[in-house]
This record gives sequence, structure tokens and C-alpha cells, in this order.
Amino acid sequence: MQIQAIQKEQCPAAKEVILAGFLERFGFIDHTLNPDIQDIWSEYMQGDHLFYVGMDGDRMICTGAIRRESQDTFQVVRMSVLKPYRKHGLGRRMLVHLEDKAISMGAQKLILETNKQWADAIQFYKKNGYSETHEDEVSCYFQKEFPL
Repeated sequence: MQIQAIQKEQCPAAKEVILAGFLERFGFIDHTLNPDIQDIWSEYMQGDHLFYVGMDGDRMICTGAIRRESQDTFQVVRMSVLKPYRKHGLGRRMLVHLEDKAISMGAQKLILETNKQWADAIQFYKKNGYSETHEDEVSCYFQKEFPL
């Protein structure tokens, strides 16, 4: 898999990768819940928000993004791997890429959230060094700190 910054013309395909994951997990898609993926280019490729895609040849197979939350904190968002490509370390490769990029931009802490019903996602983040900070009715929240 080759990881690259998203190109404008790839935005519709990235949206489809993300929506495929939602459809798989929820059985339906509520487009009002994810306004940031309606215009990925404007939402992520301006300033200190960045969106990446993982490519297998010319096929997009995963996505991941980071958002600057403060001077030293970034949020990991839009991690998604198409189902046939899971369990091959691709999600981990994307996550490490996002971490490295955030650190190069001054991150000392990464935060993220995931649905608390997604046991595999929760386990994935824990296995990759993220600590659960809290949860609410819907989500589990995690963080990972990076020393200077």
C-alpha cells in the first residue's frame, strides 16, 4: 500500500470508502451525521488539517486524517480500511503515518474517538498505544502522548 495526501479528484472515492465502513457497521447511512465528508478537500486540505489515502495500485483501500486541535494536540479522524483489506496491518501503517505527520507538525498528544460498540476498533487503538480517557453513551475517547 502506498500512502499519499489526497488529491482533489480522489475525494469522492475517499467518501465512498468511509461510507462503506459506516454501512457495514450500522446497516444504514445517515448523511447528516458526517458533514465533513461532503467536501473533504475544503474540510481537510486547508491549514493544519490533512487527509491521506492508502492506495493498492489505482484502488483506494483506506483513509485517515488529522486535525490540529491546539498548538500541540491533533485529532485522528476518518480512519477506515475496506473490509477485504483488513487484518493485514494497513490500518496500523496509516495510523503510524498520521502520527509521524502530526509529530513533524509539533504534536505532543494525539486524541481520537470511536464508537463504543466497535470492539475491534477499540482493541486496535489500545494495541497501538492509545489509552482510553473516558466514554459517553456513544463513544470511547483515547489519547497517546509523545515526549519531546
